[in-house]
Amino acid sequence: MNHFSKSIFGFVLSVSFVCISNVVAQQPEDLKLVPGNAVAAVHMDLAKLWQSESMKDMRDLLKKAGPKALIELEKRFVPDPTTVETVTGFVMFPKNPGSPPEFAFLISLKKPVKEKALFLSAMPDGETIKKDGINMVVKDDIGLILMNQGKLIAVGAPSLLPTLGKNTAPAKGDFARFLKGNAAGLINAAINLEPIPKEVFAFAPPPFNSIVNGIQYMEAGIAVEKTIRLSTTITYEKEDQAKAALETVKEFAKMGLAQLEEPRKEVEKRVFPKDQVGPNPLTDLPEFLSAMAGLAILNEAENLLKNPPITLAGTSLKADYTTPQISSNALIPTTAIAIGMMLPAVQKVREASQRISSMNNLKQIALAMANYEATFGAFPAAAICDKKTGKPLLSWRVAILQYIEEEALYKQFKLDEPWDSEHNLKLAKNMPKVYFHPKANKPGDNKTHYRLFFGKGAAFELNKGYSMGAISNMDGLSNTLMVVEAEDPVVWTNPNELAFDPTKALPKMLSIDGKFSAAYCDGSVRTFKMPIDQEILKLLIQRNDGKPIPEVP
Repeated sequence: MNHFSKSIFGFVLSVSFVCISNVVAQQPEDLKLVPGNAVAAVHMDLAKLWQSESMKDMRDLLKKAGPKALIELEKRFVPDPTTVETVTGFVMFPKNPGSPPEFAFLISLKKPVKEKALFLSAMPDGETIKKDGINMVVKDDIGLILMNQGKLIAVGAPSLLPTLGKNTAPAKGDFARFLKGNAAGLINAAINLEPIPKEVFAFAPPPFNSIVNGIQYMEAGIAVEKTIRLSTTITYEKEDQAKAALETVKEFAKMGLAQLEEPRKEVEKRVFPKDQVGPNPLTDLPEFLSAMAGLAILNEAENLLKNPPITLAGTSLKADYTTPQISSNALIPTTAIAIGMMLPAVQKVREASQRISSMNNLKQIALAMANYEATFGAFPAAAICDKKTGKPLLSWRVAILQYIEEEALYKQFKLDEPWDSEHNLKLAKNMPKVYFHPKANKPGDNKTHYRLFFGKGAAFELNKGYSMGAISNMDGLSNTLMVVEAEDPVVWTNPNELAFDPTKALPKMLSIDGKFSAAYCDGSVRTFKMPIDQEILKLLIQRNDGKPIPEVP
């Protein structure tokens, strides 16, 4: 995020606490400018939020600064934060593959501002240009324009801003209702799946694929009064898709519950220290109170995960949660503590999901290898090599395409040409999803971390594959590694694999939460803690060392 983006983000957050204005009765002008084919939108009624019961303590506190201080606040900034009514942001799906999405923020004001003063305040060193008859100030690929007779500020992609209000694509279904301002909360967000090509969701690995399969629309809202109510609705095409998604969410909740055990142990050590003798020094009081707040938050989180407030309603999943009543004076520090306590747990859940997904990829690769062996009597060689020169041309990952439901792609390769020939290089952009690593890869990548060792006693040779029977008669299929998660990726069609030499150091493996996974020649997949003893890993790589393998942690 560049400096100006941070400034805008900071401004939006600031006005949510300091804007003192009347409740807006009519539909905000900013929502009217959101294109109907936007893929996501968020709308915040900051004026109503500031006037809500939950912000009363904060309002009273700022009033005590005195009228002169409030007048100074109005004079210091353009626009005057007390005139901000609503803020809306939206995102457009990329026009071209590989290009970033376009976005814009729309800030509606109670009183108009002058264009020159706004430009100087927001981007003092920006460049002012005229595009499509509209004055725009631009800096670091962020543009800013003033609309609606000085009462609406638009910030975002310079190519997008001049088109505001000119996009004729109509909104459909629930998203059309959202854009009319009919959402119930003071902060509302929507994800509109209609403009997104269905093939985008094909990249979702298990178990996330069951959540996105058939998804049509998502909406979330935050209602703020004495309590804060969070509500979410996810709509699917069919009821069985919604049911499958609900089961996956419940599994995630179980995983999240398990990951709270370590944070709870750490917090309880501070609240209930063992072998405590006598009172603590008074200087420990802030930390103790923070630990108590953390314990309360963990208890609430556990209750939520044990009984997720999610229900199935036809083709929709609905979730509602009301926070305990809390004053605005306590809201900010408590939220900060909650974030600090929960981020490690959220990260643990994400990493656990990535691990499951990667292990599933390895299992599919191992199964494809086994099917290849059943057909040809041996595993594929590490590379498809030139029959005359022996030069490696294409990776084993190309050789097994027919066994991972990619036969059409396999038939497009010229197996007598190298991976980077003019013809074959074009196909490298079509990396099968089974080669995508859930942690390291992003849509559009063509490099994979799933690689194998070859040569000098490994299960694979550069131009020769061994049968399952041959390996079984050596160290055994369950004692010999097939494919690993390597830290360094390669283009998936490139035959550049991991040359094995038992006398040299091994390459680094890719870590997820301090662990990496590997598939064995018998098709099983196992996860290892890092760092793993190099000599043990070398024994697992070799197919015929004949040595017993120590217990692996």
